[in-house]
Amino acid sequence: MKKFKILLFMLMFNHLGVAFSETLANETYPISPYNNNDKIKNRNPLIIAHRGGTADGPENTIPTIESSIQRGAHIIWITVQLSKDGIPVLYRPSDLSALTNLTKSTQVSAMTAKELASLDASYSFFKGKTSNTENVYKIPTLKDVLVKFPHTEFFIDLKSPDAEAKEYIRNVADVIEQTDSVDRTRIYSTSEAYIGAAKKYSSLNVFKSRAETRDILFGSKLSNQCKATNDQPGWHAFELTRNVEVVEHFMLGEGRTQATFRWSKDDLSCFDNANNNIVLIGVNSLEDYQYAKSLGVYAIMVDSPKAAQCYENSTQKIDICEGS
Repeated sequence: MKKFKILLFMLMFNHLGVAFSETLANETYPISPYNNNDKIKNRNPLIIAHRGGTADGPENTIPTIESSIQRGAHIIWITVQLSKDGIPVLYRPSDLSALTNLTKSTQVSAMTAKELASLDASYSFFKGKTSNTENVYKIPTLKDVLVKFPHTEFFIDLKSPDAEAKEYIRNVADVIEQTDSVDRTRIYSTSEAYIGAAKKYSSLNVFKSRAETRDILFGSKLSNQCKATNDQPGWHAFELTRNVEVVEHFMLGEGRTQATFRWSKDDLSCFDNANNNIVLIGVNSLEDYQYAKSLGVYAIMVDSPKAAQCYENSTQKIDICEGS
């Protein structure tokens, strides 16, 4: 800890160049019970089911999404790519053989939406040991999901590795508008190109880019300077704990130091001042949940909504939490 404090002191007061490299259904359920301006610090953060609930069932599939909603998830985080025929579908890896029964490496963009729907998206989750699951766990289209769950809020993560930004966003926006889902969807991506294209659509709600969020976080952490402006509040999603490499540039070379940042209340106060909403990624234990709650964040992303029921009710006895 002493060494880490010395490093931060050097970063803030010496004339150093610093760079960072990150390592890093129910149709009757309502959308989030808190509005965007809710700043009640003592409430439980909203629960976001990561990829529909990736620890509880085959990710990005309708049955898993339905199960997560029934277990109390307020928001569903889904990953969307474009099929060969330009239809937004739910799937995350760049290779279809990573999760499905395909044995040959194949990109989502190499198959039509109809062909993708014929694959067994549960193959990897169940290790190929179950039978007849291919009729249940399909690769759904974005339209399928928004129509199936018309009262559920979705955060849409754009991950298509080879999609052209304008076409990608246009096709996603068309589905959102056609299904009357503008008010219950929000676009996220680690790609600056996709976020930039999405911001050109007035009908789309969009997270701030990773670059904008990173500048605010590290500005607050290392130099105690707030770069979040009061006239441009927004939504930010980032990991509760971030592994970074600090690079110090000297006249005769450079020094590299590995560091782990766990954001504090002081680090996040800059976002509060600008009326931003914060989503913390990777909150998958009771300890992390309680810490995130103490920060007063809007929502947390969990892999298991089933386990999150135990986080939220840690002081009560619930059957599903016994022995967990």
